[in-house]
Amino acid sequence: MDANAHEIDRRSFLGSAAAVTAGVFVSATSGAYMPDDADKYDFLLARICNNNPDWDFGPGGDKNFLEQLSHVLRVKVKLQPNVRDEYPDNGLPEHFNALVDLSSVEDMRRFPILFMMGTGSFRIGQTQLEHLKEYLCGGGFLLMDECASPRRADEFYQSSYLSLVEMFGQESVRPIPEDHEVYRTVYKMSEPDYVRWKRGGGASPGNTGVFLGDRLAVFLCDADIHCGWLDPRDSWGKRANNEESTKTGINIVAYAMGH
Repeated sequence: MDANAHEIDRRSFLGSAAAVTAGVFVSATSGAYMPDDADKYDFLLARICNNNPDWDFGPGGDKNFLEQLSHVLRVKVKLQPNVRDEYPDNGLPEHFNALVDLSSVEDMRRFPILFMMGTGSFRIGQTQLEHLKEYLCGGGFLLMDECASPRRADEFYQSSYLSLVEMFGQESVRPIPEDHEVYRTVYKMSEPDYVRWKRGGGASPGNTGVFLGDRLAVFLCDADIHCGWLDPRDSWGKRANNEESTKTGINIVAYAMGH
């Protein structure tokens, strides 16, 4: 299939997602948040806000990534005002495209992709785990990314891994092969070459996935992709490289929308 055909496929999936999100709202009971003009956009990046440490860090990174995504996939995205790069450190609801707290499968299904990040240990309640499993088994996709912190040693990654094993069993949670399609949907990459800012001298486990049959449904990364989005100048040196992390995110979105 040629590049134009791939572009049409991706845009049709993104358009379908926009139709699903049309008319959603702020829900005081479930914790979901959606801007009232959501139906004007092709893609919204929804964050999971389940109270894990720093789930709300760096909304400017989301905005930077969405800008690049819109240029590459030629889709209309919502760019929140008053956020950019490292400001603010931790966001309010209006600083994000959308929020979900896993209390409602119906709210979760409004988004083909959910984004979860954090710095420390957490535990997802049993009911929320059941909702997340139902969402993923129904075709949803989850990107989980550890936000690197000098105070914590892979706590978010380990909590995420244990949650995934609890939902799907050990056999479904395994390393993502370097030749997997998720690394070549738009950009041809091996496992991304961004610098991993590891704590405590630990070895990186690499990118881990949940595989439901042949479909990759969860992409779990310990390497802080998001901080690459946060700093387009890549001035932090030891943090994720902006170009590599942005390409990785675009590949993930394109894969998720097409599977």
